Amino acid sequence: MKTNETLLDLLSSNNFLYDAWNQLKKEDETSHGLSGITIEQFKKDLNNNIDNISKSLKNKTYRFSPTRAAIIKKDNGKYRPLQIPEIADRVVLKAISCLLSNELQIFLQKSEDISFAYQKGKGVREAVLKMKSTYKKGDVILKADIINFFEEVKKDDLLNKQIFPNLKDDSINKLIKNSISQKLGGLRRIKREYRVLFKNAKSGIPQGNPLSPLLSNIYLSDFDLYIKNQGYTIIRYADDFIVIFNSEKEAKEGYKKIRIYLNEKFSLNIHPLDSKNDKTKIINPEKSEISFLSIKFDGINIYPSKDTIGILKNRIRKIIKTGELNSQLFTDIYKEIKKWIAIYSYLDIDRYFSDIDNYLISQLNKTFGQKKYKTTKCNKLAHNVRNKQFEKSSKSFWRNQELKNILPNFIRRKKLQQTQLV
Repeated sequence: MKTNETLLDLLSSNNFLYDAWNQLKKEDETSHGLSGITIEQFKKDLNNNIDNISKSLKNKTYRFSPTRAAIIKKDNGKYRPLQIPEIADRVVLKAISCLLSNELQIFLQKSEDISFAYQKGKGVREAVLKMKSTYKKGDVILKADIINFFEEVKKDDLLNKQIFPNLKDDSINKLIKNSISQKLGGLRRIKREYRVLFKNAKSGIPQGNPLSPLLSNIYLSDFDLYIKNQGYTIIRYADDFIVIFNSEKEAKEGYKKIRIYLNEKFSLNIHPLDSKNDKTKIINPEKSEISFLSIKFDGINIYPSKDTIGILKNRIRKIIKTGELNSQLFTDIYKEIKKWIAIYSYLDIDRYFSDIDNYLISQLNKTFGQKKYKTTKCNKLAHNVRNKQFEKSSKSFWRNQELKNILPNFIRRKKLQQTQLV
């Protein structure tokens, strides 16, 4: 950044906005805001759209549009309310997020190796691998999540105490404030029974906003540091977290400290240990497996839940049911299986391979009749997927020496066997 360049100057530059666009999630090109303009449509006129955003930001005339109310089903069967921004707004929100990530490293450094959500090079994989590598036989794990975290965030405290005082100038202060105060639209399109989920839409920080993940990490950075200073190992993913203790007694004492700190510092709460909803509990994974971020851990192995197998089977069944018995059918099936393997390749997924192989044969028999089908087994598909991940980059997680004894074993191709691990 140039000495006399303001934060707004940097944010409004075309190059910065293009970088933000490139970092946006765009897998679903039909995704849209309230206006109905999709990612695909926005992309068709990308240069003009970026130019228009840049000009309005520089002129200080940029206005955020109302968001689109939406709901998604959570793993527990309940629904999460989302506020989906327009595509243009997503670009600006992502740009602000990128800018603040650089400007507010002081907060993010507090959560180094603790917070794994919404940060470059971190995610569910790194979080659960940290859980496995840290856990020792005999340890117990406190699992908890913060009640209604996003809507309970004190927005004014976040902005006025943590963000604004730590920026080099105030040129984007108003923009940041408006970015998390957008009006909500499209509520009538939501079934009446689910509208109550949006009763606190104006409070806290909105879920579905590309900026909210970063803000949540900044807001909880002091909490992360507090737990670390207590001598405990905490692994947090947004408002979900686990803390590893040496004993159940220590875990109960730690739970009390955590509950008091969150309430006194942030007016936030976690569910009580005796809660019937099972949200907060102390677990010995060797006696009862723990599920964290939809990944299971039994004290030795980490593996995806059986629900993910059910989803994969449904996809295989639909492909077979709507396809014809030819090479394209098997190409489509293997593509779906390899996609699943790629997501969970770092886990003990081999335990499910025979089940998936048998299911594929049973569906082929059911749809096309009893025949001797020559199919490619999951273990071979997994071998290829893992090797490709290894080859893809010198920074591949498969090459990380610290993870050598944690990741699944697989035979690497001969040309890779001499490759030095980092």
